[in-house]
Amino acid sequence: MKQVGPNKFVGDDPYFCQIAAEIAYESQRRRFNECLITKTLSPVDRFFSLLKERTKRPKRYGFLVGHNYFRFGEHTLISVQKTKNLSGVPDCNMFMCQLESIYVVDVARGQGCGTECIKMLSEIAEESGCVIELFCNPFGWSCDGKNMYAMESFEQLWNVVFDEKWDVVYDRDFQKELTKFFYERSGFVNICLYDQWVYERDKSEDLPFEQQFAYLPFSLKPEYRKQLDGRLKKEACEFCNRK
Repeated sequence: MKQVGPNKFVGDDPYFCQIAAEIAYESQRRRFNECLITKTLSPVDRFFSLLKERTKRPKRYGFLVGHNYFRFGEHTLISVQKTKNLSGVPDCNMFMCQLESIYVVDVARGQGCGTECIKMLSEIAEESGCVIELFCNPFGWSCDGKNMYAMESFEQLWNVVFDEKWDVVYDRDFQKELTKFFYERSGFVNICLYDQWVYERDKSEDLPFEQQFAYLPFSLKPEYRKQLDGRLKKEACEFCNRK
């Protein structure tokens, strides 16, 4: 910086230039460290890292209690967790997560909230190379164990999740075809998600193969994709064809 007259200066102040340079260096160093950390994460850990950046974690009584729920936008609540075990897929806990539930507040349905949420999850799956798996089993909340009750706000929905007076009610036929079409249109494919535990119950309790889905990102590593081959073909799956 150079003085060219009374109270007149031209050029940059060396002090502020130094501060700006230090801020730029620190920012660059943090980005570099984040890249290093990201490269060492497994696909599923990268998935959750990105998910936390693009959603909110709902709080209970002002505290972030341990749960698998995430809020997307103003009206959508999802529950996601790592896939823990899947026969024939030894690395499933490294590259797979389960979308346990997705619920759009009833008064906000038909506005594209669910579509936007699935789009966001698919984009994260592509960026992380992580598979999303889910059971297509429409559900609702009930006080009497039979009739589904419409949720009028996200706050009401969030309170119901932790209220023992409310039960989750499944209805296989309720909007079944529409829900299946929703996931198929979003790029999900059918896959068998059952395991050894399925032998402990009657086959009539199973969801059909057509209601079990997975999103397989193009970025999925070939060695991981190969582990799923036997589950992508209904005729080759021992769990789907058991008697």
